[in-house]
Amino acid sequence: MKKLSIVRVISLIIILSSVVLADHWRVGTGGNPARNGLSGETGPVYVDTLWSGGLSAVIAQQVVIEDSFAVMARIFNLNDVLHGTYIVCHNLYSGDTLWTADLPVDFPSTDWRNRVSAIRDGKVYVTRSGNTNASYLYALDVLDGSIIWQSDSLIDEGSTEGVSFAANGDLIVGNFSNVMRINASDGSTMWKTTRYSPTSNGSEIAVSGNMGYGWKAGGPVIAAFDLDTGAELYTSPPIGGGIVQQVAPFVGPDGTVYATRTQNNPITDSLVALMDIDTALVWKWSVPLGYVPFASFGVGPDSSVYSYTTTNRIIRIDHETGIIIDSSQVIPAGTLFKPRCAIDAQGIVYLTDGQTGGSGNAYSFDPDLTLRWTIPVPGNNVCGPALGQEGILVLCGTGTTVLALQSPTSTAENDATSPLATLHISAFPNPFRTSTTISLQFHNVALHNQILEMTIFDLAGRMVKTIDCPMPHALSPSLFTWHGDDETGSPLPGGVYILTCTIGQQTVTEKILLLK
Repeated sequence: MKKLSIVRVISLIIILSSVVLADHWRVGTGGNPARNGLSGETGPVYVDTLWSGGLSAVIAQQVVIEDSFAVMARIFNLNDVLHGTYIVCHNLYSGDTLWTADLPVDFPSTDWRNRVSAIRDGKVYVTRSGNTNASYLYALDVLDGSIIWQSDSLIDEGSTEGVSFAANGDLIVGNFSNVMRINASDGSTMWKTTRYSPTSNGSEIAVSGNMGYGWKAGGPVIAAFDLDTGAELYTSPPIGGGIVQQVAPFVGPDGTVYATRTQNNPITDSLVALMDIDTALVWKWSVPLGYVPFASFGVGPDSSVYSYTTTNRIIRIDHETGIIIDSSQVIPAGTLFKPRCAIDAQGIVYLTDGQTGGSGNAYSFDPDLTLRWTIPVPGNNVCGPALGQEGILVLCGTGTTVLALQSPTSTAENDATSPLATLHISAFPNPFRTSTTISLQFHNVALHNQILEMTIFDLAGRMVKTIDCPMPHALSPSLFTWHGDDETGSPLPGGVYILTCTIGQQTVTEKILLLK
């Protein structure tokens, strides 16, 4: 195994920074703590099916994704509230069902269906709260679905809501009557602040930096919370009257807070942009908004904002001025338009229309909202598109419709200078505790006689392990096992490690989480 040059080490540090920040879809509504739908991954260009099929469902629910795990709730029996829904974990790359779970029934008379709230750092957060009833939050081990902890406090999230995250992974929960922070390590309540929400299924908190933003009755207004103390710091000006309908706020990359006012009232329904000036939330602009309960919104990589009109069009809005830049074609939506969206690193928009009755669809648009493709995804209901690592797009529908799309990233398979994506590595399980299997495959036959290097680094850039491996075959993956040890065979501490693989001038990386 050759030693890395100084130039290679510097290049690796740059690679490490980008890999550590690689995106998943950890938060149900909006994919990330800010709930803005923006992903750092590049999604599928075409309708290229990676895998399809899942547990049959009569109502589809939102999927969450971390590393190689895609987790969702599948409601297969509406008449059996307590046991007619399973939490299902799939391998993101193969679609294999890894485990299913049915949560404990703590309150038989009020507990609701099993529901997935979020995923992070090897824990899947799930609950039976919903339908205005409170219950516990559980953390499940992503490897096998076993219970890690039960929360000290009850939560009363609605059936389409989910938690968000502070920077360290603690959970920020937007309940109907309060906002709370839950310790991710043991489920203990760190603080709880009274907050009465004017909406069901829109009480979620959007997180940006050390601030949380959520609806509050009395206006209604958007309230800003300090995530360290839970203190309510200030509120926005009132944003229309009446009841806010089932849509949470979101935050743009520049810190702009977007209040989604949708009550099926053309006089008041609007998307309002608010600037946080550290002492107040100041009104920037307002654009009329259609009636879109349960929706999620999007922000592009250029910070432009994607919203919806009363005529079921998507619109692209300049984030500084509020001027509408682009508009899509009309999206047929039956009796109710419940869109959810994801936006990739190239600004490509992915949307599900939320139709019921088995007629739902998924769409892809260019950044200027020119239609690229559409496919049927029956009965999407409240689910939406989710972008996972390596640009895998997961869509959930009714019946056995669970669909993962991933476009090939290179067609120059016999060109020795073709892009890095001709070389592919993955680790499963990931996260892992005792050992993980590393899969290596390349599609470029011109690389067959090149020297192969496989090395593992910690986040400080120190090499901790080299893996001896024979040259992989160009048509089938080669498998290697890592036991979480260093060069001497001693166990390494838990944390994030970066696997790098180099053939010739091509280097690819994979983030691996070792749990202790």
